[in-house]
Amino acid sequence: MPWPQLRTCQQEAFDQYMADRKRQREWLAMLTPGAGKTIFALHVAATLKQMGVIYRIAVYVPSDSLRQQWADVAAVFGLDLLPVREPSDYNDRESDGFVASYAQMNTAGAERAYRAITSTPTLAILDEVHHLGEEKTWGDGTLRALTHAENILMLTGTPWRSDDCRIPWCRYDAETGRVQVDFAYEYGNAVADGVCRAVELHAYDGQARYLDNATEITKSLRDTSKGRELGKMFNAVFDPEQEWTPALLNKAHQLLVDRRRDVPDAGGLVVTDSRETAKAIAGLLARISGQEPTLVTSEDDKAVEKLDAFRQDGSKMWLVAIRMVSEGVDVPRLMVGCYLSRWKTPLFFRQFVGRFVRIRSECPPQFDAHIIIPAVSVLMELSTEIEQELRDQLSRFDADDLDADDAAGPAGEAPPASPIPQQRQEAPAGGEPEQTELFDLDGNPVPADPVSPGRSTVILEAGSAQFYRSDRRGIGQPAEIYLPGHQACLEHNIPTTYARRMAQALVDQARALTGMPTAPVAPKAAPMPAYKKKDMIRAEVDRKVERLARMQCRRAGNDSTQERGKRQAAINTDLMRRFGARPDCTTSTLRRILAHLDTEIKKEAARDGTRRGNNRAR
Repeated sequence: MPWPQLRTCQQEAFDQYMADRKRQREWLAMLTPGAGKTIFALHVAATLKQMGVIYRIAVYVPSDSLRQQWADVAAVFGLDLLPVREPSDYNDRESDGFVASYAQMNTAGAERAYRAITSTPTLAILDEVHHLGEEKTWGDGTLRALTHAENILMLTGTPWRSDDCRIPWCRYDAETGRVQVDFAYEYGNAVADGVCRAVELHAYDGQARYLDNATEITKSLRDTSKGRELGKMFNAVFDPEQEWTPALLNKAHQLLVDRRRDVPDAGGLVVTDSRETAKAIAGLLARISGQEPTLVTSEDDKAVEKLDAFRQDGSKMWLVAIRMVSEGVDVPRLMVGCYLSRWKTPLFFRQFVGRFVRIRSECPPQFDAHIIIPAVSVLMELSTEIEQELRDQLSRFDADDLDADDAAGPAGEAPPASPIPQQRQEAPAGGEPEQTELFDLDGNPVPADPVSPGRSTVILEAGSAQFYRSDRRGIGQPAEIYLPGHQACLEHNIPTTYARRMAQALVDQARALTGMPTAPVAPKAAPMPAYKKKDMIRAEVDRKVERLARMQCRRAGNDSTQERGKRQAAINTDLMRRFGARPDCTTSTLRRILAHLDTEIKKEAARDGTRRGNNRAR
């Protein structure tokens, strides 16, 4: 059976790993959710097994639902991996290895895995490795199990934790304290390369009235930034009995129905914090949609089966879940999301967004996903960070390479860039105590922050959800621009998923009537500086030179560090002869160098394919 063809980013990660593996036992790949970590890692495993370097594979995943997913994909590579359900599964010699969850690495499970891995050369693959923390139960158990693993391949889309614990086996920069990755492929690159889908984020505001120690207070989400006050606002607007949540779900369902006009099996996901709220939301969606949604909670013994059924059944519209669908779960048809969670860490929010970016053949990348969030500053900053990252990557090339949705009109608003530190320690927003089903990174239950003792809060009213802003590719479109486009879509029976485009068309039409130019002008936010754009292209040239050198070394049968250095020097000399000294090159010349390197890489790949074919023929 032929193996799946690797995308460019997966091939680059594979080449880098194969070049490093002999001198580096532990290796960390950071690939954005949706870029294909599973395929890359299993390609590595199958290749090493075929080479006779390893004989078994041990895969570790953060949740039970992922065990079967990994085993199913492994079968495509001819690998028989057992999802661990019985103690004997660790060392079943009729299989090629096993897939276990981190939660199974208690004392007994870690010891069984240790014996199985020690007995034969084994590649260990750690999926979403940020779940492990030093001196944490999962981390200690996995450390014990992998004491004698031949190689350890670590995967993550978000290489940091929300607490201060270090991730086992990872190297940290002494100055910044950040994890050092061996290969990185981020969301902006993935969308620019057509590997991942773009996401349009909608922020909705709302007002709430509540009594705090007998004092009536009225506030909006936008005006509430953090701490205890934000907890009270979340308690009000997330209450399914109030007006805000039902109104938001109505808007989310309209987006999903309209997206299904283009993508008939598109699905929606609502993520929340507690069983009670999840059940209430499921009831609201059943009344709104006329169809019972799929409700997944961790206490449900059939949660994995329900997720799999939702993944396969395109007629099912809505999935309601607590945190367990935040990462790793592959439901490619998800295209509308509703974030009704108090969790506001970069880790959790990025993983949630990652559920909606997967590309598949049935749904071309030009169909955006849509995510609805509360208009609170911390979530809007996180969404801005993600979208600005995407815009920076797309801006490596000329501005007119972007499509019509990527520029705002004179009345448009571009959100300011707000860099968020990768290491942030935050708890869920505070509020009234309620039965929750939140978990920390090690699977332990985490309650919502309690209200300070001696204080009482009574919710009087949470008004309807009000549209505040749409963000796409780092450009904001405020309500006064977006809503007329939304209304025009309704009036002309056009899917509301095209409201941004309609809004821009109306702005252009108004300009034409007043004699203004119709072409969108630059957004208020300053464009990427020319030097930054040039630096990004120069870094891309360096990366492709290194890749070409590795490919040439592999074909020559000598992949030593010294040989690679010689090849890179020869390639750079040739580039200087053709295009001039790199420091003197203009941006347009650097683009020509990129195009030349792409051509050479394709030629080298063809030569390598011919060589492999000849070897097989012998």
